[in-house]
Amino acid sequence: DTGSIVGFEGLVRWNHPERGLIAPGQFIGLAEETGLIVPLCWFTLRECCGQARRWQTMFPKNPPLFISVNVSGKLFLQPDAVERLVAILEQTGLPPESLRLEVTENVVVDHGDEVMNKLSKLRALGVELSIDDFGTGYSSLSYLQRFHYDTLKIDRSFVSAMGVARDSRNIVKTILNLAVDLGIGVVAEGIETEEQAIRLRQMECPLGQGFWFARPLNHLAATDLIASPPSWYGGPLGAPGLPQ
Repeated sequence: DTGSIVGFEGLVRWNHPERGLIAPGQFIGLAEETGLIVPLCWFTLRECCGQARRWQTMFPKNPPLFISVNVSGKLFLQPDAVERLVAILEQTGLPPESLRLEVTENVVVDHGDEVMNKLSKLRALGVELSIDDFGTGYSSLSYLQRFHYDTLKIDRSFVSAMGVARDSRNIVKTILNLAVDLGIGVVAEGIETEEQAIRLRQMECPLGQGFWFARPLNHLAATDLIASPPSWYGGPLGAPGLPQ
């Protein structure tokens, strides 16, 4: 089914009354420092799960469209984190298998066994777990041994440098081979050019996302995209972004 839309990544934007849409890089750090990241994560999860379920109803697919959501490690320091997430899935009707939680490698490093235990419980329920920005952390391989993730997301820095740096191409190939050997899915992030899409397809990368497929979209524009997808070059499968 090459070239089709198989899922979306939920992205947060702050719709400021005077400054307009503000990118997450300008406020997520502050939200982490103040603790506001926790209610922000819950809000994003509720919105994303609800929207994903509506899309599944409007556009039946096999497998169903999935939604990926970046979550802070602080969310899993909450004692009722697993129960609250299960409640969101039940309220929205989204199957657990259709939700992918994205965490960076440092989440487990910084928060340890407490977070790992909660992630294990969620994975046992069917929720999929992804390592975001894989290859940029300092403990990638050791934590792959300790905890089984469902998906590795190749960091955009390697994808963007593939055309000019042999080392980056070799790193991408190595991650792809590693994922195959471990039986883990893989997504290439930050695909912005046709050349990158073609090269990744030649490497047999199964999934990709980035501006080459679509700029960040609101839910109405994303719905139109699902209904009438453009004829992309036969590159990796697309997972365009969805701002909330």
